[in-house]
Amino acid sequence: MWSVALPEGAEGPFMVWVNGAPREEGEHYTVEGRWLRFSTPLVPKARAPKRGFGRRMALLAGVGVYGDQKADVVDVRYHRGGAVQHATDLPIIPPEAAAPIDPDAPTA
Repeated sequence: MWSVALPEGAEGPFMVWVNGAPREEGEHYTVEGRWLRFSTPLVPKARAPKRGFGRRMALLAGVGVYGDQKADVVDVRYHRGGAVQHATDLPIIPPEAAAPIDPDAPTA
């Protein structure tokens, strides 16, 4: 599973967006302790394809070559201390990086 760490002290309810599109708990992700676990693949920044010189020049010239060249962006609205907070562009951890399982997470 693809993982995103929630900010320290984050409490639900959570509202989650990937690339600006809303995601639903249970359908697109689950909450495990302070982790969001996504079943669908996400592209973290470190793994986003590099843009070569030709693509960068095309972008400068105004030719859109964005498409699948961008990394995914995960944004979360949460509560902390009774106040609504927002976190944007949270780091994505791919499955092979084996995000740790939170010992405080409820078990099924």
